[in-house]
Amino acid sequence: MASVKEVLPPVLDSTSQPPPLFDGTTRLYTNYQCPFAQRVWITRNYKGLQDKIKLVPIDLANRPAWYKEKVYPENKVYIVAIQVFFL
Repeated sequence: MASVKEVLPPVLDSTSQPPPLFDGTTRLYTNYQCPFAQRVWITRNYKGLQDKIKLVPIDLANRPAWYKEKVYPENKVYIVAIQVFFL
């Protein structure tokens, strides 16, 4: 199996701007310290999906307001946001 070097994105906090939400990208909203999110992250890497599922790390102590408003109203981390478009 080929190894892919992953560059970890910076953690987003309350001062961060949201990523583009409806651009067709699948994202894993996660926290680097959460063991439940780490399971999904490990599976993503094991399956070689680093290019298909982008990491969006969230600071749990200082969450962005846009996360609850636009992404996940329950305001919990982790979530995989899958963008599906029907033509």
